[in-house]
Amino acid sequence: MRVLGDEYIKTEFRLHRNIDNPAHLIGFLTEWQLYAQKIEGDAWKGEKLDPAKVEKMSDQQIGQMYELMQAIKKSREEGDGHN
Repeated sequence: MRVLGDEYIKTEFRLHRNIDNPAHLIGFLTEWQLYAQKIEGDAWKGEKLDPAKVEKMSDQQIGQMYELMQAIKKSREEGDGHN
């Protein structure tokens, strides 16, 4: 999962490198710092998204979460030998 997450992070950082709003920058960096801390172990498995954070997401962010979910499912299926 880390490889998939790392690729996603690289893309997100490229897309957000020109943002000027300090509140967006702080929120973005805080969330990715939390991600980095959690991905170091398996404690994140089975964890649910905070409903308050989901409520604040834009339609584009919800779409990105859906794409990430689909990529994780595909990765699991391929890793388990199911195609």
